[in-house]
Amino acid sequence: MSVSQPRISYWKLDYGWAKRGGKWNDLTDVMLIGTATGEDCVSALDTWVSLQDKDQARVDGHDREIFYAGGVQGYLELSFTKESDKRVVFLHSHGQDAFDSLSYYSKVIAEFLRSKGCSGNLTWQEGRHDRKDHQLIWP
Repeated sequence: MSVSQPRISYWKLDYGWAKRGGKWNDLTDVMLIGTATGEDCVSALDTWVSLQDKDQARVDGHDREIFYAGGVQGYLELSFTKESDKRVVFLHSHGQDAFDSLSYYSKVIAEFLRSKGCSGNLTWQEGRHDRKDHQLIWP
């Protein structure tokens, strides 16, 4: 029986994303989706989020707490239980450096999880620019 090694990755900067997933300009809300699996990775991600500055925003028309760090705003998925071994974090950014900010903070999160000895996985997926959900309105 082989034991798989943890895969704690970050989103490598790819400006080509601006040409995928619908029309983009520097006002477009760009979203990166991170999925952490494994109890220790979930706990580490929760810890990282808890250490960030907080504010209120509207997501899909509902008020909710978000965190912000540098050029990103984000939140954890709502539909989870504390016993879950999976957690999804949504990172949003916009402006000319949106892709740089998302890549940078995905790396910050990955390094934090590694520093906590995370033995699970952290993977990233690009959100579509023309999506109808996860509309973050931050004052």
